[in-house]
Amino acid sequence: MSIKQSSKFFSDPSRNFASSAGKKAFRTRSFSAVRVSKNGLNSVNGLYSLETERKHYQKWFQGFLIDENSNGEGIGECLTPEKVLKENPFLLTDYEKKEILDYSEIYYIGHSTKKHNGKFCDEKGYYRAFIGDHISYRYEISHLLGDGSFGIVASCFDHKTQTPVAIKILRKGKSFEEIGELEVKALDSIQHNGPNDAIIEKFDEFLFRGHYCIVFELLSTDLFSYLKRHNFQGMNINVLKRIAIQLLIGLKHIHKSRLIHCDLKPENILFKAKNKSSIKIIDFGSSCEQSNKLFTYIQSRYYRAPEVILEIDYSEKIDIWSLGCILFEMYTGIPLFASIDEHEQLCKISDIISEIPHKMVKNSHRHDDFFDNKGRILRKNEDNFDTNKKLSNMLKSSDPGFVDFLSKCLNIDPKCRVDAEQALLHPWIKGKKLKNSRSLRVFNTN
Repeated sequence: MSIKQSSKFFSDPSRNFASSAGKKAFRTRSFSAVRVSKNGLNSVNGLYSLETERKHYQKWFQGFLIDENSNGEGIGECLTPEKVLKENPFLLTDYEKKEILDYSEIYYIGHSTKKHNGKFCDEKGYYRAFIGDHISYRYEISHLLGDGSFGIVASCFDHKTQTPVAIKILRKGKSFEEIGELEVKALDSIQHNGPNDAIIEKFDEFLFRGHYCIVFELLSTDLFSYLKRHNFQGMNINVLKRIAIQLLIGLKHIHKSRLIHCDLKPENILFKAKNKSSIKIIDFGSSCEQSNKLFTYIQSRYYRAPEVILEIDYSEKIDIWSLGCILFEMYTGIPLFASIDEHEQLCKISDIISEIPHKMVKNSHRHDDFFDNKGRILRKNEDNFDTNKKLSNMLKSSDPGFVDFLSKCLNIDPKCRVDAEQALLHPWIKGKKLKNSRSLRVFNTN
């Protein structure tokens, strides 16, 4: 058997993980090859603080990241488990000597100073991965890309195809396995309707040591990291338009597949490569079928549509609302509806866009939480809200076509909000100038 040391990846103490955080947001990083340090900020969904509740996780994860003596062992050919056991049993733990017999093809044997011998997850069910260790005797773990409430994402090298990949490793447990299966089902449904360059490609899925794993293509940095790297100065409008077109094409494909993404945000949009404007939509872990909505509490707050806040029946147009919020943020460098809670967010939506339509107020399951008996928003402190701060005023010097496009995406009434197909026909997207107010009203009928 030919076993050689892998030189493709190495452990670097300067590498740190890109967790979730930023300007009061609940942010998470996934599938990105770029490593950005954001220690001490809140994790995805605000469930864990990396400096408080998850100290135990951070402690062993430091071992994951700075294991300087890691020595990945690459196999120059596909071997049988019997041959590995016969010729190199010293590379395996006692547990692996039994486990390896369940695999017919062996491409990589992990070798690390910190290697598991039976206990593979912490008390919260997170997989305890180490640099240089293997996943399914095929993938070599390189470094952590992100972590969240559902699990971790690691950058790996596929020794079978000789390509880098990203592997999402979900927490152990039946409920997390079901979440993984739902994400795979959504991605399979999308891919069944044909490939789309704006949607991340899934390569494989499997169960490994009780953890559901999904293998994806490895992409570059996400939109939020782009903003952060440029000191939140915003993006060039022409580059932003190219990104908007790709997002709309991707959303059109998703919606034609009868799905809703349900968590579109800058962290879930990744560039394909460094210094390129091509992007892909990732993370379908919260997606649902349009005819089978599983949850009422969805979307990250800054990008949450008003119908979701009000607990009114929602559709795929919640993704269009998120798109509008994202484009504003990428252009200005700041979130449009930054807020500490949904009440403040609803007030900002009302101030910046328009009053909440009476019918939506009436149909809301949270009417008493947000409105008085006359249907007016309850305000905790009137001085905290600027009733003159409208979207058009915030973008006064911007391209009128861009402002109009955002207003179509951010129509509070989902029935009047454009869908992805209509948005692709908007003059700003098609590179046409808006001539008059009438053309704004009829653009999607041409």
